[in-house]
Amino acid sequence: MIRDLSLTITKEGNTLLIVPANSEKSGPASSRVPVFYNHAMEFNRDISVVLFNRLLRDGSSFLDGLTATGARGIRLANETGKNISLHLNDGNPTAIELARRNLDLNGVAMAEVSCTDLRKLLIERRFDAIDIDPFGSPAQFISLAAPAVRNGGYLCVTATDTGTVSGIFPGACLRRYGTRAIRTPFYHEIGVRNLLGFVAREAAREEVGIEPVIAFYADHYVRCIVRCRRGAGNADRSLKNIGFCTFDQNSLERRFVGFQEEGQIGPIWTGSKCDADLLRNTALPANLGSSDRISRYFELLAGENDVQRPHFTVDELARKAKTGPPKLSALLEMLGQTGKAHPTHFGPKTFVTDVEVERILRLMK
Repeated sequence: MIRDLSLTITKEGNTLLIVPANSEKSGPASSRVPVFYNHAMEFNRDISVVLFNRLLRDGSSFLDGLTATGARGIRLANETGKNISLHLNDGNPTAIELARRNLDLNGVAMAEVSCTDLRKLLIERRFDAIDIDPFGSPAQFISLAAPAVRNGGYLCVTATDTGTVSGIFPGACLRRYGTRAIRTPFYHEIGVRNLLGFVAREAAREEVGIEPVIAFYADHYVRCIVRCRRGAGNADRSLKNIGFCTFDQNSLERRFVGFQEEGQIGPIWTGSKCDADLLRNTALPANLGSSDRISRYFELLAGENDVQRPHFTVDELARKAKTGPPKLSALLEMLGQTGKAHPTHFGPKTFVTDVEVERILRLMK
């Protein structure tokens, strides 16, 4: 019961939240706490607020399917400026009690609250937008969530099992996501594209196609928001973005390809990871603590969209060239003279380019 918890009040954006006093400050949340609240996920929730301020309309229904303290759903109701129909659900009665208190604290009156198995709710109801942010893998929910999104609506998915979705643990990756993988220098990108690919394949089984709004890696999780389009034709078009990744560990060459051969990684999403125009033209509210970081992410993701190829790291190429790592800015300037080259959000020494590996290595020597 909530009376047995030690509680405190924190603030995200313009929203006050009552949360467990021992909540995580960074890194993944612990499964041992009675109600999840992870301050490190504020960036994740900030991006939801920013994008759904553009994407939601007055009257849109939003399901926060594994709501815990209610943080994400309440922030959307409180900060997007839209009159949304909010539904908070969690199978944990203590979490629901805390979510109700947070609704009252923020004066959010138009909200439905339920304490049930999310899978049951997804079978029974339809929503304009659904958010699934579990502890660990979201895999068990996707086949039910995709058809529960109304046509043209949005499915939001977070995966915190990054070692699995990124292929660091190949056996678990195959069992959970149906993807054959190996550890690569660009494993975070494999995680992003694996999650997108899994969502696309599960949705297609229900004759739903997806269009990525945003997909990224941050901190300890992979996150995607996709637009759902009903119909077999939309599902077929979505599946055209499913393919495989080749990676030659000797030459460091890497490519997305359409057919599976021995040693390839996949199936994964090989198309665009975001709606670049939307990200470039989305204004950021000044009250968000992570506005600068969001702005940088949006800029990097839009740039990455220009080249559909797994990213490189300066260090892996420097080791191959047997030279000291150059500054990323200098390398990008050289590559930009013969092809496309952009920094990525995967790390300060990462970049994507359409220039062949052999030429990159020559430029570094």
